[in-house]
Amino acid sequence: MEMLSDSPTPSPSSRPPGARAADDIEVADLCTGEALATVVTHTADEARSLLRSAAAAQQAWSQENVGARAAMVRRVTEAIVQQADAMSEVLQRAQGMCRFDAIVRELLPCVDAGQWYASEAPAMLADLAIEPHLRGHRRGEVRFVPRGVVAVFSPWNAPLAEPLTLIFEALLAGNAVVWKPSSLALLPALRAREIAVREGLPADLLAVLVGERDVGDAIIDGGVDLAITLGSKESARRVAARCARASVPSLSSVAGKTTLIACDDCDIERAARAIVAGRFVHAGQRRDSVERAIVHASVADALSRRVIELAASLRVGDPWREAVDMGPSRHHSRATYLRVVTEEAVRLGATLGLGGELLHQGGEGSWFTPTVLLGVPESARLAREIVHGPVLPLMIATSNAHALALAEDGVGGPFAYVFTESAERASAMADGLRASVVLHDDVFAAEVAVDAPMDAAGPGAAGTLHGADGLSRMCRAQHRSVPSLALPARDPAWPPYSPLREQVAIRALRTVFGRHGVVGRLADLF
Repeated sequence: MEMLSDSPTPSPSSRPPGARAADDIEVADLCTGEALATVVTHTADEARSLLRSAAAAQQAWSQENVGARAAMVRRVTEAIVQQADAMSEVLQRAQGMCRFDAIVRELLPCVDAGQWYASEAPAMLADLAIEPHLRGHRRGEVRFVPRGVVAVFSPWNAPLAEPLTLIFEALLAGNAVVWKPSSLALLPALRAREIAVREGLPADLLAVLVGERDVGDAIIDGGVDLAITLGSKESARRVAARCARASVPSLSSVAGKTTLIACDDCDIERAARAIVAGRFVHAGQRRDSVERAIVHASVADALSRRVIELAASLRVGDPWREAVDMGPSRHHSRATYLRVVTEEAVRLGATLGLGGELLHQGGEGSWFTPTVLLGVPESARLAREIVHGPVLPLMIATSNAHALALAEDGVGGPFAYVFTESAERASAMADGLRASVVLHDDVFAAEVAVDAPMDAAGPGAAGTLHGADGLSRMCRAQHRSVPSLALPARDPAWPPYSPLREQVAIRALRTVFGRHGVVGRLADLF
């Protein structure tokens, strides 16, 4: 067992060997229960100390040019690639993730995002020249000034790819970062920070905050400059409310009931494989997992048969020690909940096509067989609640319009998937969806979102993440205006005023902004 800490106090060496404080967090192998590490938690006072240290480190970091910051971020991403085996082991053992998913769906996206931003940030953050159209005697520029310290709150089911993308954005913009991951996703965050610091990133510039809500509240109240929340609506709402009280700007990207719509003209084989991958990868726990599939009645029989065949072939087991396709759920009580909502759906009229059984394989994780339910009614919790587990509800729509109506029932999330052979139909369906990212004939939206701005609307906050817009939101836009020619000591627009100047002002207003046409404008002069 090893002791991990992200702050000078309390340090691992400050306790006798083997000692463990009551509020320290023990991270175990999900499949065996073997202790992997004991993580030292922070107090609220230590959280405020981390914030102050981050703010001090940010002052020097902000003086580095964007090119130098980009070089550091690129170096960190390259080191993550070199440490891919060790990082994937952490994701396999602590998060229950298959090795392929750890590499392709966690490490690859964040490395790609970091390197893409490192290449694009100098242009994206370059000063913008401004030529005022109203006051032509002035010229100006907009500079993107770092905000200061950015707090990133990330959930247990987004261990690396999503939060690290935001962290790379924040660092490239010249900010420091305090990262508070869920207590169920500590090891990936701590390992990523270790790599960054080892590559030369100033230690105080990226802090991992460990603790409960009180430490998160402490950095918000302590004056963090921007807070970004990934996770549930409840978490985003609570953080946004706290930020509002502390006058801290906030952004959020909240989870929802991600929906896949299979239209009557979909490619059944691709749709079936996408549904199985989208639902059962990482035991259905990703933020962009397919939480429900709405299938047109004309293809429902063929599609559901193929989905059941594919889901039945999935190998379930220990992803660190076996060749499997699906590991356990991260929450130890998840299987019990999944059985309850599955049985409820059957009572309400759904048909159990596959699975529905608990698997007891030891360890800290929660095991449930890949499960498919057909004809799940709208009233079932499986149709409306985010289940975060390997249970797939298939809902039947009588038409494509009905499918769209079912999808837009108010519980959808930032991602949606539409399967149809028609590009025009896919576009029309996207017009009717409020999702931030809509994929045509594909799943896993979080992997393709970095290039374009993504709506970050959540409880109490709105804005964009990712793309050039998302990067600029990590900054304060400062407009600087200077005269382009020598100005007189007395400006005619300054007091004291006179009736003559009032007459000139009204005639100028009418001439410039009044009726169209030369005759009308000339008339306004008199």
